Amino acid sequence: METMRAFFDRRANSYETHMKNKVEDSEKFYIEVSNLVPETTGVSILDLGCGTGLELDQIFSRNPTASVTGIDLSDKMLEILRSKHHFRSDQLNLIAGSYFEVEFPSEGFDLAISVQSVHHFGYGQKLSIYNKIFRSLVGNGMYIEADYVVSTEIEEKEYRKRYESLKSVCNVPDGFYHFDLPLSINNQQAVLEKAGFMPVKHHARYGNTSIFVSREPISK
Repeated sequence: METMRAFFDRRANSYETHMKNKVEDSEKFYIEVSNLVPETTGVSILDLGCGTGLELDQIFSRNPTASVTGIDLSDKMLEILRSKHHFRSDQLNLIAGSYFEVEFPSEGFDLAISVQSVHHFGYGQKLSIYNKIFRSLVGNGMYIEADYVVSTEIEEKEYRKRYESLKSVCNVPDGFYHFDLPLSINNQQAVLEKAGFMPVKHHARYGNTSIFVSREPISK
């Protein structure tokens, strides 16, 4: 099993081509995520697993004044993002690291987004990061997630079973390894609600990718 950082560093140069050509309806869900971003001047955004910035390409075309903190494990992907948006250096704060470990400011962002990133982690890790996101948003802040989600709990359990089997065969400890651990649509909505978001809306589905829009209560 390959670590997440090694996997994405090795594929950084081909990542955008892969996403555009191999992931069903990727152009549609990147555009739809950007359509959900407010056009408010200077809106502050936390982007988890920002990669090369495919979602930010669309977001900046909609709101060129947005201020973004982007976190990603892959230095090489961040280099590509930084190069593409070099003229926005004063709007971009890019952090190489794990969003599980990087500290988020309390109520520091209007909006958080994550595209095709969190499906690599199990239920407990998802709940942990959603709790962090919840605390980082201002009252009535919004979290938009576009990610790989399966239709049924049976499929979800099969992914978990394969993951545990592979870990055992490869004799590797728990860690950030590249493996898909998608939740079912219902369980994905439930874990977001457990973190405190209300309401949570299953906004749209493109192929195997679902967009969830989660709001914070106006007063926490």
